[in-house]
Amino acid sequence: MRRAFGDRARMVSVDSGGHEVYLAHGNACGDRLVTDFLVTGHRPARDAFCPAETG
Repeated sequence: MRRAFGDRARMVSVDSGGHEVYLAHGNACGDRLVTDFLVTGHRPARDAFCPAETG
């Protein structure tokens, strides 16, 4: 799917089991990237990977 959209899209991956829900599981990296897009409309410069956060 990522290839089908080409440069029109960015993929943000979060290292976590199960399905992620925005702002529900406390991954600051993923939440920040999505919030930035929703607030400003700007996509990350490239695809992003957010590692699991340890507490």
